[in-house]
Amino acid sequence: MSIAPSATGNKLTDTEIKHLCSKTNNLESCYKLLKSDPRTKNVDAKGLLEISVDLASKKANKTYSLINSFVNTTHDSRLKNIYKSCSSNYNDVIRDLKAIKKYLKSGAFKNIHVQVKDASEEIKQCKKVFGGTSRDGAHIKKKNQEFEFLISIVEVTSNNLNKN
Repeated sequence: MSIAPSATGNKLTDTEIKHLCSKTNNLESCYKLLKSDPRTKNVDAKGLLEISVDLASKKANKTYSLINSFVNTTHDSRLKNIYKSCSSNYNDVIRDLKAIKKYLKSGAFKNIHVQVKDASEEIKQCKKVFGGTSRDGAHIKKKNQEFEFLISIVEVTSNNLNKN
């Protein structure tokens, strides 16, 4: 199933949104998340990508703020360095998501793929750094999983635009 690009302004059906969500690791969660945003009622393919990026940006900014609060309050130097590393990763993720928004606005959809991959790699680096520690008061491991899910939605919705 191919979904029409936003240039046509075709509204996406629930079936089309479910089809896109089936390409993530959790169809139901993806669908519920996207449909919980009132903007999906009359959204086209470009609009769905905008919503996906907005959701990912919101999560990235919240996680970035949380990590930075732990950088400033932890007294464990090893953990502080881990938080600093992940803070840098999330800072780069936020930059990548801003670039995606810029490309969306300008219609340079082909450029979005690189930013999505970069954001995914940044989160993998944060996961890798956090992998060996059992202490995670900020629940960064869980936040990373949540963000990976959101970036997978961004990837699926951006791939849809690039098909056409």
